[in-house]
Amino acid sequence: MSPLPAFKTTRHFALFLMLMIGWAVPAAAAPPAGLEDMLKTAAAKGDERAFATMLAMALETWPDSRIDVLKIANGVQASWLAASDRQEVADAAQAIIDAEKKSRDRGIIWYLDPSLWNVTAQFGASTSTGDTDEQSVALGLAMSRSFDKWDHNINLDFDFARSNGNTTRRRILTRFDTVYKAWDKIYVANYLEVDVNRFSGFDYRLLDSLGLGTQLVKTDRQSLRLEGGPGVRFNKLEATGATSTEFLGRVSSTYELKLTDNIDFKDQASAVFGTGSFTFDNRASLGAQINTRLAARLAFQVQYDSDAPAGAAPWDTITRATLVYKF
Repeated sequence: MSPLPAFKTTRHFALFLMLMIGWAVPAAAAPPAGLEDMLKTAAAKGDERAFATMLAMALETWPDSRIDVLKIANGVQASWLAASDRQEVADAAQAIIDAEKKSRDRGIIWYLDPSLWNVTAQFGASTSTGDTDEQSVALGLAMSRSFDKWDHNINLDFDFARSNGNTTRRRILTRFDTVYKAWDKIYVANYLEVDVNRFSGFDYRLLDSLGLGTQLVKTDRQSLRLEGGPGVRFNKLEATGATSTEFLGRVSSTYELKLTDNIDFKDQASAVFGTGSFTFDNRASLGAQINTRLAARLAFQVQYDSDAPAGAAPWDTITRATLVYKF
């Protein structure tokens, strides 16, 4: 099997992303976020004529998003909408409520229905240093959904590489983050992580942490949440097959920033204090929305493990350039 294509520099990653963006086929356009700002400006000036003109142009430009456009206008200045338009918005809202009730009546099927989860898949290339130094294929699957006071986030990352006919990297990392919003700003969080990394010195590592979290910042543009609590980690060494259990404390942060309407930045950091060990992990990513379904993402991950097995590097870095498709 021939070696995978190399992406050795930042320039190569940038070129790769540009090629992906150029290759992407645009999906049906959605009304831009700037539409709401323009309508708000007209409303603030009391200019009903400008408001009506912009609304009419928006409805003509995005006919497939008629309800979305009317919802935006209704939220800005409902009294300036025609009675028929206001009724159309109300009917659409009631239809969503009726559909939700009908869906909930299915019982357990409502919880398990994959069509009701937000699902994204990603594919790209990665380059790594540390335990391994080669180019690889990166795959990912993410699922998220909210149930009343519950939030569920599931992430599956797969990295695979071959060099000179030999497998040099094979890692499957699964993360399951559950949040129960018991209070306004305080929530209960459970974090489960299963790491199967062929070249880390461990056969597998399983971590589970239960703690409390708080939403420190929550605006239209950015959010920051912190959480921490006790946990336990199970380890199995690859060389000897020996297993160990350690009790630990884990703290983490998640920061999200919307730089523009189409570009976003996200950083997730965690520190694990075990019995005689310290593990640090940071994942930073920059995403550019291509259309309603497709985005290009550049991500950088750095990990440190003070208790890495003999022959394994304590530091690992992974850089990924991927296309992300939203189902």
